[in-house]
Amino acid sequence: MASSVGERINTRLAALWDSTPNATIAGAVFITGIVVFLAVAFVSRPSEPNVGSAQSSTAQPFAVPDPTPTEEAPPVTEADPFFVVGGQIVDPDGNLFVPVGVNGAIKTTDYPYVYEGGNGGINGRLESIGIWRWNTVRATLRCADESGVPTQQEVIDGIDETVQELTQARIVVILACHDGTGSDLVLDSALDLQVRAFWDEVVPRYQDNPYVWFNFFNEPQTKFDPEVWLELHRFYYDRYRSTGAENIMVFDLPNFGQGIDLLAGDTFADELGGACNTVFGWHAWGSLSGVQASDEDYAALAATALRRNLAVTITEAGVPEPLDAGTAGNPEWNASGYYAALKVAESSPIGLLWWHGTGDTSEELFYPLKADRSGFWTASSSGALTSAGASFWEYSHRERTVEQFNGDLTDSGCPSSFDIALNDKINSEVDETTVDAQG
Repeated sequence: MASSVGERINTRLAALWDSTPNATIAGAVFITGIVVFLAVAFVSRPSEPNVGSAQSSTAQPFAVPDPTPTEEAPPVTEADPFFVVGGQIVDPDGNLFVPVGVNGAIKTTDYPYVYEGGNGGINGRLESIGIWRWNTVRATLRCADESGVPTQQEVIDGIDETVQELTQARIVVILACHDGTGSDLVLDSALDLQVRAFWDEVVPRYQDNPYVWFNFFNEPQTKFDPEVWLELHRFYYDRYRSTGAENIMVFDLPNFGQGIDLLAGDTFADELGGACNTVFGWHAWGSLSGVQASDEDYAALAATALRRNLAVTITEAGVPEPLDAGTAGNPEWNASGYYAALKVAESSPIGLLWWHGTGDTSEELFYPLKADRSGFWTASSSGALTSAGASFWEYSHRERTVEQFNGDLTDSGCPSSFDIALNDKINSEVDETTVDAQG
């Protein structure tokens, strides 16, 4: 039997360790009007967390969907796909998309499950996700059926309601299997075959939903073995592209996802990087091949990857609270890595997802946004955010301008992009003909 999730996490830890102004108001009617106005304004504004004396911005970032869509909202299956063109992600409306959000568990059973942290899952948390202004949730799942608790089918069926709710609200859901974390997974191994059975059912279920992205394996490689890494990920790419699925695929980098230096300086990932709708998952825990990364390192490597037309998203970064509670290698490196990653995300089209929103295990939350280690949805009602949590609140609420993509979608290499381009051309020619006829 393959090792448990807990054992793999311990292996990961050991390996990573190295590495109203005052005024006089006259008239009862006027006073009443002011009171009503203020009451309505207060109720309608987003709640802000308690972060001491700091005042949090509530500016809305771009590409963040309305968290309360109307019943008339069209189904996501009628939306155009996302497209990855070079280092940019283009959403179904033709705007540039930068993932901003959180890792979180989806509750699938009534008994403890992976990454719930005693807080529960993100099920039913759409309103809170909207308050944080997130547009992406990375669902941290156990996908194999090693112990039978829960069964693989329980997981597949159990996540569906939450996936449908979030994606109908135009929240991207990245499904990520954590079974192979730190296992140096090899194609066709017993664990690979078990997880593959999960994807064989999940991909057809969601391949018409562009807001579901596939992260086949979380941190499957503890070292840099380019041939093994490419063989594994190319297999999954080919297997599901052959079914017609054009959903974005996220491939975690080597070295526990931290190998941004390898991506920027080597060619091992170029083949997949140039394929249809691929994004590389960078885990910014502060290590670069065993050496602590600096702000300058992260900035330079991120810029190099983008210049090489490789799309990257920081799918894991966070700060433990207290610091000695860190579990992803050197906790001080985790902290410096997060703040360096935050600078990258603030100055580039590279997205950032906080680790973790519910729990790092089924019992505890080591990297909390909240000082009391409760779930992110309590931020506005029960205590302060951590210092890092407050910085992530500010980042999540940065004002960002909606920017339309002005390039060529066919550069994505995705078959449907050519159909869209052809339809756009036909429509443009029809419009011109109509104008000429009317003129």
